Amino acid sequence: MSEPYFKSKDKNFYLLQGDTMDLLPKINHKFDMVFADPPYFLSNNGLSIQSGKIVSVNKGKWDKSHGFDYINNFNRKWLKQVRELMKEDATIWISGTMHNIFSIGQILTELDFKILNIITWQKTNPPPNFSCRYFTYSTEQIIWARKSKKVPHFYNYKLMKQLNGDKQMQDVWKLPAIAKWEKSCKKHPTQKPLSILTRIIMASTKPNAWVLDPFAGSSTTGIASNLANRRFLGIDKEAEYLEISKCRKIEIEKKEVAELYKNKISGFNNQKEFASFLEKEPKPSKKVALGFCRKKDIPNLTKTNKFYFHAIEQDNFVQDFPTEILDAKIIYLYQGGRGKPLFFIGYYGGIKSIKLKHKSKIKGKENSRTEYYYEIELEKNFELNKYLTSKLDTKILFYKNDKTNKELLNKYLPAITTIDKVELNINKYKSTNA
Repeated sequence: MSEPYFKSKDKNFYLLQGDTMDLLPKINHKFDMVFADPPYFLSNNGLSIQSGKIVSVNKGKWDKSHGFDYINNFNRKWLKQVRELMKEDATIWISGTMHNIFSIGQILTELDFKILNIITWQKTNPPPNFSCRYFTYSTEQIIWARKSKKVPHFYNYKLMKQLNGDKQMQDVWKLPAIAKWEKSCKKHPTQKPLSILTRIIMASTKPNAWVLDPFAGSSTTGIASNLANRRFLGIDKEAEYLEISKCRKIEIEKKEVAELYKNKISGFNNQKEFASFLEKEPKPSKKVALGFCRKKDIPNLTKTNKFYFHAIEQDNFVQDFPTEILDAKIIYLYQGGRGKPLFFIGYYGGIKSIKLKHKSKIKGKENSRTEYYYEIELEKNFELNKYLTSKLDTKILFYKNDKTNKELLNKYLPAITTIDKVELNINKYKSTNA
C-alpha cells in the first residue's frame, strides 16, 4: 500500500511524493478543479533581478528545455492523464509564459478541451528589466478550460462581479506577486501568490470541492483551497518543497493564523470580504454510503455496528485519499443486482469512523482475495426503519454525469450519494406506490 507523504488531521490536505506522470494513473478519484503550474522551461542561463540583486533565472533541472518536441510531448502526457481524473463538469487552470503557454494551448485543443479564457495576470510589482533592450516582463498567462465541450461548467459570476466594482470581471487581473508574509515557511522558486489561487478557486468551485495540483511545489493551491473550505491533493517530487507545503498547512490549522491570512489576501474590496463570503456559502449536503448486503446477513444486522467495503485497488496502490467514502456520514444498505431490481432494505446507521484495514486484521476476512477493506464503525448498531424500504433509482441518486458512482454501485463497491437524494428517492417511490 502506498502511503501519502502527508495527510492532514482534517483529511482536507494530501501530499504525494513522486513523478506526477507515475502517480496520476494510480489515482482513482474524480476532481472538481485542477490547477497546474507546470515547468515553464525558461531555465536558459539567463539573468533577472530579484530584491534589487542580479540573479540567475535557472530554477533547476526540471525547468530546462530540451526542445520543442520534448515540451509538446511532456505537456501532452500530463494533460492526457489529468483529463482522466476530472469530473465531466470540471475545469482546469494552467499558468505559463511564452516559453510553454503556446504548447499548452495547442495540446488542450488537441485533447478536445474547451478553452474558456486566457487570463493575463498583470503583476503590480514586477522585477525591472536590467538589460534595457526589451519591454519589462510584467505578466503571466493562465489558461482556463473545461473538460467537456457539451457539459456546462461552474462559474461564480456574481462574486467575480462583486469583486470588480459591480462590473463584469475582465480577463486582465492586476494582482501583486508573492508577499513577504507568504514566505513564513520558506518559499518555492516559482511560488504563486495566494491572491491568484484564491480568485481562481472561488471563481470555479463550490464548497467542499476537490482540487488537484499535479505540480504542487509549496502548495499555494492547497493553502488557498483549505482557506476557502475546499479540499486538496498535491503531487511533487522534491521533499524540500513537500516539507514547505506541510509546514504551511500546519500553520493555517491555527484558527487565528487562518483568519489573519484570509484578511491579508489581495483582490477583495476589504479585509473581511473573503471570510464574510465563505460564511454565506451553502453548506454541502451530508454524504451517504450505499452498502450492499447479502440476504443471509440481514438477521445479524441489528447485532453489529461494523460494515466492510472492499477498498479500491489499482496496481497494488490503495487510495486512502481522496475518496468520497471518507466523507460519508450515514450508510444505507441495499440488495439486488445481477438482473434483479435494487432495493433499499430499511437498515441504516450513523457513521462514527472509517478506517482502511488489511484483511489480516479483520476476523473472517483473512483469506479474502481483497487485500484492504474500509471498516465502517457506526455510532450504534444498525437500525431498521421499514419506511425506508424502497426501490433504488440511480437516476435520482446520482447526477447525470456521475459515471463513477454508477460504476461503483454496479460493482458493489462504496458508491456515494447525498441524504437529500436518498430522501427524494424514497419519497418518490412511496408516493408512486401509495
